[in-house]
This record gives sequence, C-alpha cells and structure tokens, in this order.
Amino acid sequence: MKTCSLLSLLHISSPALPIGAFAYSQGLEYTLDAGWCKQAKDVEAWISGVLNYGLGGVDLPVLARLHRAWLEEDQAALEYWNGMLLAFRETKELYLEDVQVGDAFKQWHLSQSKGHEAKLDWIEKPTVAAMYALSSVISEIPVEQTLIGFTWAWLENQITAASKAMPMGQTDGQRIIRHLIPMIEDVIERAMTMEDHEIGSGLAGLAMSSALHEHQYSRLFRS
Repeated sequence: MKTCSLLSLLHISSPALPIGAFAYSQGLEYTLDAGWCKQAKDVEAWISGVLNYGLGGVDLPVLARLHRAWLEEDQAALEYWNGMLLAFRETKELYLEDVQVGDAFKQWHLSQSKGHEAKLDWIEKPTVAAMYALSSVISEIPVEQTLIGFTWAWLENQITAASKAMPMGQTDGQRIIRHLIPMIEDVIERAMTMEDHEIGSGLAGLAMSSALHEHQYSRLFRS
C-alpha cells in the first residue's frame, strides 16, 4: 500500500476525526453500570465477543461489500448493503448512532472530498461503514486494510469508553488491545471470505444492554 494511502487510513481511523463516534459506548456503559463486567478481564471477554460475533458477523463483511460497491460505482448495491446494515441494528440507540455518526461523516466528506460530492447523495441514510468505505476507495486503500482500520477504530473507542465508565487504567486497556490483536486478524480473514447468506449476528446481551442504556438514569455516553 502506498504511503499516502496508509496515512489516509490512519487519518480516517483516528479518534480525532470529527464525526462524534467517541460519544457512544454501544451499550458498554450499561454493561459496566449493571455490574455485568466488574474487572478488566470481564471487559475483554465482552469486547472480544462483540468483535467476533457482531463486527465479524455483520459490520466487516458488509463493509467489504460496500467497498466493492463504491469501486464499481454500483448505487443499487450501496443502497442494499447500507440498508442491510441498518436493518441489523437491534435497538433504537444502535440505529441512531449509525445514522447520526454516518451523517457527520458525510458532512466531513463534503468539506474534504472535493469532486465526490454527488456520490454522497447516492445513499439516503449513510452508515458509518458506508462513509468509511468511500473514504478508503477515494484514498486507494485496499479492502483488507479498510477492514483493519475500521476494526482498530472501533476497538480503541470501546477501550476508551470502558476506561471512562469504570476504574480501569490505561495499562489494562492496552493489555486488552494486545490480547485481541490475534483475534482481529482471524475475524477479518473470516469476514473477507464470508458468503452473503452467512452474514448475521445473535448478540442478545448487546441488544439488551443497548436497550436498557436508553433508560439509564445517569449516562456519560449518548443514547
């Protein structure tokens, strides 16, 4: 991969990207508040489960298809897979996060991606994955590296959320990241070869925590 493309991947994967992803915990805040995760090892188990069965089962294989659709300028495929991703959002909170952060990503594109403005109207409610895939295609980032960057950005956000919502130090957070790096490689490899009919997830705990977070009395993160 070209140096310019690599730097662009680091750019769109940075927590400093002004799209507001840091404001959400994806139900993790309720999980910690309810005592479902009490220690760093519990947080690692929770995040690894969501990584393996949530991101790996839905977001990443769909991201790969969105990347291909942008490359081929296939608007019908973009609308289909973007809609499919939203259909998999099991709670209002998860749905709104995707469309709100996705819209913020779209506004970022309008200010940064000159010459591609017309494409931003191809999808009515763009998801984060759809906008991330567009960034990757514009910057000539290959699909596998696109999945790596997307996963890394998600993982860092989850670790940051856990560190804010419970007394977990930076050392514990970095230890979790180091432990999950081999899993990331396996999850991405599986997502790259997944057939359409294999896409899916069944994380009842995540759906419950997200739904209950919508009514949590005191929150650090948006719902």
